[in-house]
Amino acid sequence: MKSKPICSNYLLPVFAIFAIAALAGCASTGDKPSEVTKESSVTVLATQPSKFKTPDGRTIEIGRASSSGGGRNFKDPHLEKCWIADGFDFKGYDTLYLPPTLSTAKHQPDEEMPHQAAMEGLPAEIAVMLLPKKLFANIVTNAADIKPGAKSLKLVDTITEYSKGGGAARYFVGLYGGGQPVLRVQGVMTDGDKTVFTFQARRSGVSAGARMVGVAMKDVDIQKEDIHSLVLDLTDFMSAIAGQYKPLN
Repeated sequence: MKSKPICSNYLLPVFAIFAIAALAGCASTGDKPSEVTKESSVTVLATQPSKFKTPDGRTIEIGRASSSGGGRNFKDPHLEKCWIADGFDFKGYDTLYLPPTLSTAKHQPDEEMPHQAAMEGLPAEIAVMLLPKKLFANIVTNAADIKPGAKSLKLVDTITEYSKGGGAARYFVGLYGGGQPVLRVQGVMTDGDKTVFTFQARRSGVSAGARMVGVAMKDVDIQKEDIHSLVLDLTDFMSAIAGQYKPLN
């Protein structure tokens, strides 16, 4: 039995419907660029730059911003979560207070020393990397060092996942992430009682050395590289929002 040809009289109305829909879609955009666009039912802020050039020549990306909970969420490719309050840009403060790092992460007895090193190393690295940026005149780790009348921010970091890793596992599968240290951190920045910035970031042997020759590296040395990577992306975000970096889009 021969199959019946598709009737051209049937196709014509279908093409006409698609053409009308396409024209309607084009017409709806208008001539003026919109400040917000809809992407997967999320309001994306098109006026917020997502890429920047740093003073040392690097190109960084903080991701596209969308409205959320009285602020903006950022799809930062280097931070798992990133949110800032509306109107907040890290500027106008004298002091950043970095209290001792907290931890809710489970770890083994033989991980106590490197775990403690991570808790101490995180605020130290933040201070070291923020001071040259001069975003804050003072960065302190003791509340008593906050000068009377100073306008200050407080950043509390909490380690929520931790593993020191192991050289034996890195020997076999280190290139694929096996045996690498694991560090996940949640941060909450407050201005008095108001939360103005939150983030979450995870690192696990991100350097080329950790992946290629990690078997010859100490766990704590890889961990230091991971902390540096995490803090670099964190402080880059802060500097970009504060207007210290040149927008590229």
